[in-house]
Amino acid sequence: MKLLASILLSIITLLLLSSCNTLYNTKTIDIEIFSPSTINISKEYRKLAVQYNNINVAPSNYFSQYNNYGQLTVDESNTDSIASLIYYKTIISELKKHGYFDSVMVLPDRDYSNLKVVDTIDFSAYLNEDSTEFEKISSDQLNVLNSSFYFKRYTSAKQPKKDSLFLHPRLGLYTSEQLHTIYDSTAADLLLSLDFFGSADYREYVDRMELGKTEVVNWVQWSFYDLKKNAYLLATTKNDTVSWEAYSPTFKDAKKQLPSHTDALYNAAEISAEKFAASLVPHWSNVQRMYYSSGHIELKQTDELVANGQWLEAAKIWKANTTNKNKMIAAKCMFNLALACEMQDDLEAAMEWVIESFYVFENKNEMHAANCMNYIRILGLRKSDLKLLDKQLDLQNLNE
Repeated sequence: MKLLASILLSIITLLLLSSCNTLYNTKTIDIEIFSPSTINISKEYRKLAVQYNNINVAPSNYFSQYNNYGQLTVDESNTDSIASLIYYKTIISELKKHGYFDSVMVLPDRDYSNLKVVDTIDFSAYLNEDSTEFEKISSDQLNVLNSSFYFKRYTSAKQPKKDSLFLHPRLGLYTSEQLHTIYDSTAADLLLSLDFFGSADYREYVDRMELGKTEVVNWVQWSFYDLKKNAYLLATTKNDTVSWEAYSPTFKDAKKQLPSHTDALYNAAEISAEKFAASLVPHWSNVQRMYYSSGHIELKQTDELVANGQWLEAAKIWKANTTNKNKMIAAKCMFNLALACEMQDDLEAAMEWVIESFYVFENKNEMHAANCMNYIRILGLRKSDLKLLDKQLDLQNLNE
């Protein structure tokens, strides 16, 4: 009798544990959402001109060496400059593909292979606050100052250059006359200039972790000019890291799985360009969302409906079970309904359902509470993004 009671108690315990663990049964799905740009470009700028203006095109002391599994190796092929052209061409292709601008005009490349950039501008009167001559620095002068600092820090040509280009105190690498000429010849209202591109990479193998790794860092600077107003709007730098990993018990096998120095720089340039283009314009992006699965007979079929994109059909089943006497099922269905509402762009309803799902157990079920709070955060960010998208698809100043 005692044995039977013990067995029954074990079964009941297992059933209770199984019931508690149903909120651990989750799946993820990839969805597309419309995201705002991180650099806000006013819709008054409809015609874009783009120019390759890379001052780091000549072989550089800074970018001509790389760490190749602990051995310092010299790059004799000026690979990062070839990568800069891949980056530039990918940017143009991506901007045209997104279709945010009415036109994207490509200007002739400027050649800095024998042209040294020289900064003779004295900003001390603007930067020394103790000086009686302290002056307020303008936004375009600040752009030039930022550019100059970047150029000095990362530019060091291996061979002396014959000619010099002196930075303009207000427009940097351009003169007022050059910007007027671009405007007159193209009728573009915004110039996007790739002023600097450099790539550095390293590769290593960590024996104790059986891990091989290749990492590329792209240093990039872009300048934005209002061609109508002949003004330097923005100097922005983007340091982007792209990496690959290979788990293997031997260095030789890991090395085979990782891209070569050249392939890594070329592929990283393309990846960085796609990311930067997406930062300039509202765009579609892939994200992951979590939802609850269930062995419940009726709910089990929703997995297939979700996989086929039949959200309305799945939502009907979830809605019918939000009042289920089993609180686990009700909480899961409320959570999943929130995702169905997000798929229909009804973020307010999505927020309401996920909050209801949270209050079924509140903090008594830590895992479910964490899932709900994370989704509430995601939905909050999406609501903010939608407000930003409204502004970007209207008028929004680049400098705001």
